[in-house]
Amino acid sequence: MMRTMNRKFRNLLATGRLPGFGREGFTLIEIMMVLMILTLGVLPIAVIQHRSRHEVSEADRHTQGIQVAKMHLERIKGLGFGNAVNQGGQDGNIAWVAVITNVAFGLDRIEVTATWDTDRGPQSLTLADLISTR
Repeated sequence: MMRTMNRKFRNLLATGRLPGFGREGFTLIEIMMVLMILTLGVLPIAVIQHRSRHEVSEADRHTQGIQVAKMHLERIKGLGFGNAVNQGGQDGNIAWVAVITNVAFGLDRIEVTATWDTDRGPQSLTLADLISTR
């Protein structure tokens, strides 16, 4: 029995063919169907990736706007009650404006507005805080 198996195995190795595999390769129709299925599967992923990349870019600009507004708000608060004045400027592609208004005796309101451009038009946000004489 072992001799018969060894002989069959040596014959298989000598011919280079495995039993039951008479046909090699794929037909053109099979290849075209696989390509169509892959295209229909990959195309939505590419669209989703493009859109998510755009959304991440917008979120990054929004975060930068918050950081610029917060930085200038804290800087102006650090000047103290009597020294805080209206200011404005540009940090990179983000413009900012600080407006100081008197709310009551010994109490001022500081509003810092950051503005930047996006594909949908200009976007802005405002941060506000109070500063007092004490």
